[in-house]
Amino acid sequence: MDNMFTNLPHFLLGFGLLLLIIEVVMGFTTILLLTLGISLLLTSGLMYVGVIDEAMLDALIAIAVLDAVLTFALWRPLKLLQRDRAPKEVKSDWIGTQFDLDSDVAPGQPGTARFSGVAWTIKSSSSLPKGATVEVVKVEVGVLHVQPSH
Repeated sequence: MDNMFTNLPHFLLGFGLLLLIIEVVMGFTTILLLTLGISLLLTSGLMYVGVIDEAMLDALIAIAVLDAVLTFALWRPLKLLQRDRAPKEVKSDWIGTQFDLDSDVAPGQPGTARFSGVAWTIKSSSSLPKGATVEVVKVEVGVLHVQPSH
């Protein structure tokens, strides 16, 4: 343990791993910890093989350059990973349920129906008269999309 704090490559390796573990636990929410952790690991490795001298100034310069290059290279791919995605279709037990309409429904003129003590808005892409038997094809919050039952 004492060697880790007196040997710069060991310290950089340990600190780099710690930053990467924190980044993984946080779910890759920030690019800084990821690139800095990778930069520390790369600098440590370059010191082990003798490419970089085991001096603090050389380490800081290498870390800064590697971090800048990694940040520039990984910014766009990581930004795309964090992009909001459209919500997935809701899977509901209501889909396929058939019932009779309580009111006329037309495109742009939704109707209402009561099911299980809830007043639902009924929408359809075609005109449907009151009393028509319909089938639920899609469910949204408070809205049932229906089509004529076959």
